[in-house]
Amino acid sequence: MDVQVAVVVVSYNTRELLLKCVSSVFESTTGRSIELVIVDNASEDGSYDAVRNAYPEATTIRNNTNLGFGAACNQGIRATRSDFILLLNSDARLTPQAYQSLCDCLEQNRRCGAAGCRLVDPAGVEVINTRNFLTGLNQAFELAGITFASGRLGRTRLPNPNGDLVDCSVDWIEGACLMLRRSALDESGLFDEQFFMYSEDEDLCLRLRKRGWLVCFCGGGTAVHHGAGSSRQRKNEMLRHFYQSQMLFLTKHRGRRSAVLYKIVMKTVLLCKRFLLSDRNRREIAGEQLNALRQACLLVGAKGS
Repeated sequence: MDVQVAVVVVSYNTRELLLKCVSSVFESTTGRSIELVIVDNASEDGSYDAVRNAYPEATTIRNNTNLGFGAACNQGIRATRSDFILLLNSDARLTPQAYQSLCDCLEQNRRCGAAGCRLVDPAGVEVINTRNFLTGLNQAFELAGITFASGRLGRTRLPNPNGDLVDCSVDWIEGACLMLRRSALDESGLFDEQFFMYSEDEDLCLRLRKRGWLVCFCGGGTAVHHGAGSSRQRKNEMLRHFYQSQMLFLTKHRGRRSAVLYKIVMKTVLLCKRFLLSDRNRREIAGEQLNALRQACLLVGAKGS
């Protein structure tokens, strides 16, 4: 049987989670021919050797430095030839239902360029993974707890699946478990490697949408996502990358004025939370976020000068 799906897993210091992730791929794709590529971003915890020894049938790529998520995904995609490519975070676990629902979605919707499934955390609590595209205001509104009657004005966008449990009207779906159509990537291009981490999936979905491809939510299958498997190890640095990437996204797609507006309103909301919240722990979290945002603004300003 011809290979139809390539599975690409990017790993960074998540040895035990990575092994469980790869095990879930083989368990979920029994009877289906797949390409499996694991890209290790210079892990220091033995991830590369462990997965290579446990799964010699997989193609493994080892980077000397951490190239970032998007760049590593591009490496994995270029090393495959299948029509469909499933990107799976190393801290996620695939299920047979999730795999099948994603395949079905792309097979049955010719204009579906990207599809993501329902996600839950290890405790079984659903994780929101569908959102509206970033604007200069909607991230700050969500941070402040401001909601709108119209889901289009907010940042989070809950899916509205049809009778087949599919919703192809969402703006973008996070890349923790995301199946892509190669022909769509041929038109839109791969991940923009300017994004070291965060927003690369949103940027790709926007480019797909601009070329007439659909981004679909598939509710017929559920994958497990631990979340922050790599990023929690360097929390402040990852927060800084988060804000940098959002400002890069806005500058790229909405212009510098939108990025400046984002900086102003985000700082305002975080300052209010830092000094006005009654809960000490939440004030400290806001302080950490504010510090990371300020660092990101300085770095973005230095790059733009």
